[in-house]
This record gives sequence, structure tokens and C-alpha cells, in this order.
Amino acid sequence: MRLPAPISKLWHAFDGLGKDTVWTTIEQVAFTVAALGSFMVLQRAYDQDTAVYGSFLGMYGIIGPLGAITFAGPGLALIQERLRYSADLDSLARNFVSMALMSGVALSGVAIALGFYMINLTPLEIVLLVFSELFFNSMLFVGSMLVQAAVDYVAMMKVRIGTILLKIVAVLGLFFVGQLTIRNLAIAYVVLYGLYATWLLTYLLPSIGYRLRLGLPDRKTASRSAAFALPMGAANLQLNGDKVALENYGFVLQNGVYGAAYRVVEFGSLPLKIIAQAAFHRFLGEGDESDGYHLRRSASLTAFMFLIGCLAAGAIYVLLPIVEPILLVGDFGNARRMVPWLLLFLPLIGLSSTPMNGLLGLGRAPERAIVFTLAAVVAVVLYIALIPGRGWQGAVVATLVSEAYLALASWIALFVYQRHADRQRRGRLEASVTA
Repeated sequence: MRLPAPISKLWHAFDGLGKDTVWTTIEQVAFTVAALGSFMVLQRAYDQDTAVYGSFLGMYGIIGPLGAITFAGPGLALIQERLRYSADLDSLARNFVSMALMSGVALSGVAIALGFYMINLTPLEIVLLVFSELFFNSMLFVGSMLVQAAVDYVAMMKVRIGTILLKIVAVLGLFFVGQLTIRNLAIAYVVLYGLYATWLLTYLLPSIGYRLRLGLPDRKTASRSAAFALPMGAANLQLNGDKVALENYGFVLQNGVYGAAYRVVEFGSLPLKIIAQAAFHRFLGEGDESDGYHLRRSASLTAFMFLIGCLAAGAIYVLLPIVEPILLVGDFGNARRMVPWLLLFLPLIGLSSTPMNGLLGLGRAPERAIVFTLAAVVAVVLYIALIPGRGWQGAVVATLVSEAYLALASWIALFVYQRHADRQRRGRLEASVTA
């Protein structure tokens, strides 16, 4: 079937972004269903106890930044090694699976210690949640990236969708048999993720050409993983540190309600996440040699994402009275007054996502890490300064200000380093002509 010209142009933009976007949409919709399903059934299982849900979110506020170090950073570095440097598959598997295993074990201990100190869950619940995410999910994420390196993006997304389906099965299965507790949910995650990771590493990867051997990762793997892990962890801390801070400063009931409001706003971020994730690996190559290439490429995608962010914020605001009785039950109804303020976050996401990837195209991964880290520092300072006296209002202000800072800093960095790259390119051309 022949697509209309505007749709065809959009479908084939960014080297065929349309097809990858469809599969990313499926994955993100599944993820949203899993998150929404767990939120709604945990509300009912704990009789709408906002404190329990707040503690659950607070624990994931700790796991998230550490997970960026254990598997998200190595996984994305793995793809860059394949796309930019044409690394062979067996060395990728050895280095990055070993990296995920080692960092997963080490940082699980850190997460457990922080959870014992900050989060109002039982020790067993904390340990199980940590190992399900930082150990077993590490293997699944890195394994999915290995699938992409050997096959393609769509094959990787199918593996990721499988992980999300297991989460949905765990939540709904326990709910329907009347056994849904955080402890049982964490046990189910450990068992299901563990079995899936075993199948992935011992059957699927060998079937597509890998010979999996463990060994100490080389220095290059460690440094390039860190270049991705640090900004990923910083970004996660910036976005989720507010839940940890609310929990730690005693706003336990507020934290559950605030987390519910955040879940509603996450619906609006879904199209932004889809586009950003599908486009990410397209920035890992070097691109062409024209002036301003990565700046122009980032600007065109950012304009589209900013428009989507504004439309999504408006749609949620209009539809909030309709979805409130469904999603915000009982005491969670107090989240309604928080949602409009958090909606300002969506256009800011549209402004900040793409220029950071443009820096990767310019080979500026360390500088990108610095920008993300400074934004996280701004966020943490604001959390400490504003949340003790203002509760959720302070969390909202800190989140918005830090995201606005990230957007501004990322565009300044991209502009500066694009001009630097252009000057270097012209210098090389002039030198070759003179020679």
C-alpha cells in the first residue's frame, strides 16, 4: 500500500525511524500497562495505603540510578562499539556480560544498604527487589543489546517486550490468586527474570552466533561503559531522586500520592520516550562531513518532540477529569492537584533529549556525561533545599528547574562542540589541499 507523501516522508525520516518507532511503541505501551497495572492492583491489595506505594517507588528511586550503571550504561556502550567501531560479537559478549555481572553484584550491595537506611520496606522485600533488577534484569538488558548487535533493533525489542510481559504475568497472576504483596511480587520477579535470563544466555545468544565466555572486561570496555553509565545514572537520579527524598524526609504519605500523579504524567511522556529510544542508535555513528550536521539533525527532531510534548500535556490536562476516577482511587485522588504542575515537565523533555544524543554523534561522550551530572547535582541540591520545607511542591520545582537547566546546558554544549568539529574539519580540508 502506497502511503501519502507526508506520512511516507515521516516514516522514512532518520534512516527508517518509522519501523523502529512502531516496535518501540509496542514495547513502551507494554511497559506502561505493566506500570499502570502494578500501580492499580497494589492500591487495591494494600487497601489504598499510599505509604506502602510511596515506599515501593522510593526503593525504585534507589534502584534506577544504580541500574543505569549496572546494565543500561554497558548495554548502550555495547551498541556503540558495534555500530561505530565494528567490534566482533564474541568480544562484545565476553566484555559486556562480564561487566554487567560484576557491577550488578557490587551495586546490589550498595542498593541494599541504602534501602535498609532510607526505605520503609522489610529487609527481605528490599533484597529481592534489588536482585531482581540489578542482577537478573542486568543480564536481560545486556543480552537484548547483544541481540541487536547481531541481528537488528526489532529483534532486540522483541526480547525487551518478553521481559515486560513477564512483569505483567507476575502482577496479574498474584493479584487474581489473592497473593499480591511486595514480597511475593519480588519473588516472582526473581524467578521469572532468572529463568528468562538463563534461556537468553544459554540458548538464544548461541543460536545467533555468540560463543559466550566470561572474563575480565578490558579497560576500553570499562571506560566506554562509564561514559554511558554516568549520565544515565545522573539522569535517573535527577528524575527519581525526588521520591527518595520525599521518603527520607518523612513525607511518606505524600510520596505515594506524588508517585501516583507522576504515573499519570508518564502517559504523556510515552510518545517522547518512544521517539527518543527509537532514534538513539542513529546518533551513534559519525554521520556525514557537512557543517552543522548533528546540530541540524538534533534541531529537526527536537522541534517535533517539543510539539508532541506540548500536545501530550494539553491532552492529559483535558482528560484528567475522565481518568481520575479510574486511576486515582481513594486517597490517591489528592494527586489531581499535583498533575497540572508536573505536566510542565513534558515539553522540557522534548527539548532536552535529542541534543544529548547529538553530542554522541560528535564523539563527545565525556562532555555529555558532565552535562548530565551537573543537572543531577542541581536537582539534588534543590531536593535538599526545597523538599524539607515544602514537600511535594518542592519536589515539583526542583524537577522542573533541573530539567530546564539540562535543556539549556545540552543545547549550549551541542552548539559549542558542533562549531569546534566544523572548524577541525575545515582545518583538515585546508591542510590536505595545501599538501
